Amino acid sequence: MRAQEFIADETMRAMDDLIRTVTKMPEGKSDWSPLDLGRDARDQVAECALIGASMVDVIRDRKMPEFTPEFLEQYETMKAGLGLEEAIGMLRDKTREVCELIREYPDSDLESEIAFWGPDPWKMVRVLNYHYSNMCYHTGQVNYIQTLYGDTQMG
Repeated sequence: MRAQEFIADETMRAMDDLIRTVTKMPEGKSDWSPLDLGRDARDQVAECALIGASMVDVIRDRKMPEFTPEFLEQYETMKAGLGLEEAIGMLRDKTREVCELIREYPDSDLESEIAFWGPDPWKMVRVLNYHYSNMCYHTGQVNYIQTLYGDTQMG
């Protein structure tokens, strides 16, 4: 199995896990915030959907977007405007698109590097895995939110 196949398969699994976790929440809890400044589950899914959309361009162009104030303002506006169902739909569509690009990614370019998060360049194989790891992190965040409103049952 190629690394790209494994990453794409795991990315799809992580998407399914996040969607399953957030859709098991009781009615009204996906917008519940644990603190005044805390993020709700809908926001977590919306972020993953928008990151997935961004990763399409990052993988295709092998370049991160420029995080200008205008870019960040547009991102926050888009994230705030996504309802849960819309965010889930976008997450599904963009994750499928990301996974197609991952599967098609040439073996010979896996070790190439780009500027990504932080001061050091990332190998493309690590960049290809980013959407997966980001969704796993946010699934954990949603699970934590669930415990804060009293849902401590596993599964």
